Amino acid sequence: MKRLIALMAVLALALAQGLPPFWQAVEVPGGVCSDGSPYRFFVSPGDPKRVILDFQGGGACWDAATCGPGSQTYRRRVDAQELLLAQGIYNRASVANPFFGWTHVFVPYCTGDLHVGQATVDYGGFRVHHQGARNALAALEYLFRNHPQAERIFVTGCSAGAYGAIFWADKVLSTYKNAQIAVCGDAGVGVATEDFPGYARWNPRLPQLPGLSDRPSVSEIYLALARAYPKAAFAQYTTLLDGTQIFFYALMRGERSPSEATAREWAIESQRAVLAPAQAENYTFYLAPGGQHCILPRPELYTLRVGEVGFLDWLRALAEGKVPPRVRP
Repeated sequence: MKRLIALMAVLALALAQGLPPFWQAVEVPGGVCSDGSPYRFFVSPGDPKRVILDFQGGGACWDAATCGPGSQTYRRRVDAQELLLAQGIYNRASVANPFFGWTHVFVPYCTGDLHVGQATVDYGGFRVHHQGARNALAALEYLFRNHPQAERIFVTGCSAGAYGAIFWADKVLSTYKNAQIAVCGDAGVGVATEDFPGYARWNPRLPQLPGLSDRPSVSEIYLALARAYPKAAFAQYTTLLDGTQIFFYALMRGERSPSEATAREWAIESQRAVLAPAQAENYTFYLAPGGQHCILPRPELYTLRVGEVGFLDWLRALAEGKVPPRVRP
């Protein structure tokens, strides 16, 4: 009965704010999107001791072509479409959701910089505010302030949000030394060209971990985190021919659309990237066939199976702090 009363109160508040059911907006003074519009993040209240910290995806930009007014490669303003669709982990009413009853902190993405930028860049006639780090830090400070006694934390994100999750995981892990923490990147394995200029443009906030290079790869970060925090669990999910990740890799190579050679190269490099941290026992992965991008915001989260392992069971085990089996077709 108490849970039902609390649920009705959350619904009433969300409707009063003009938001989808279950969600409350948190304004961020000084927060800014790429086009200068204000920033805010969203919270769905639940158990204060179980929290999912979820970074939104939404592309990236790094030059005049990808950042230009006509570009479709990144979000410019806060857009919480995942909350409106209420599928996958956003189906807050489903008891099948591994995070049913948890507090959910949703960190929107609108800066084109994988949630880590600390720069405002003039691309020749227009400026882009790559201030993702400022926005993400505001959400983290909210989490630390309002849930200091959290016992279980799941750090995740889809696409660009997968990078946000892994780039900010060290901050969460170093703050909650006694909590059970899992980090899972969904469809952001980090395949990039050697001359990719994004990091130089964005002036990113990098993880504070021993032994990292000046420009660490995603694989390097996963391995460093797994070694530094052996009691935590780390994981990645991707399809073998993820069309969106291939598209962005092609853009890095100067292709307007991916060639077959580029797609093959990405497929090879992505598997290397996912497998590289596997020398750590507390790291796992789920590789699926096909080219779909992301699974956490999709209904397929509840139905996908590879071999004998259903993704839902795999994710639920991870949410419980276990290290589920490594899965590949």
